[in-house]
Amino acid sequence: MKNKVLSFLCSLLFFTSCIVQSPKYTTLEKVISLQLGMSKAEVEATLNIKPYNLKAYTDSGSVFIYIYRAPDRKTFSIYTRPLNGHKSKGRYVQLEVAYSKKDKVTSITSCNMCPDYLEIDSVINWGDVFTFATVTLPVILIYIGLKKN
Repeated sequence: MKNKVLSFLCSLLFFTSCIVQSPKYTTLEKVISLQLGMSKAEVEATLNIKPYNLKAYTDSGSVFIYIYRAPDRKTFSIYTRPLNGHKSKGRYVQLEVAYSKKDKVTSITSCNMCPDYLEIDSVINWGDVFTFATVTLPVILIYIGLKKN
């Protein structure tokens, strides 16, 4: 019984170790294939995602924000060359697409100065784990001790 309790607590800690919340995003290749004059439905079909947010809505049109992930490369710092390293996923970038009242794309702008708050990492909060262990573990041990008698 003690082994079951111990394995339960260990598995509980394993599943709460690291959770990452990130938005749905597209790739730079799909962003490059966008063209002025496309409809909103064509943009969503090309990017394969819905808008992340609405930036502006006026009587002359609207601006929606889409998210794409910029490509990056990883190398060792002493071996940095123009073409070495391996391709990896870079940071999230906000793409602003402006539509006219007729729902046609009038401008496409990448927002490099926008804040990069799109990914939220949740790691173990050791204070919560300690509180959980100090409250729950004695109750389980008392239950096991009463069950034996």
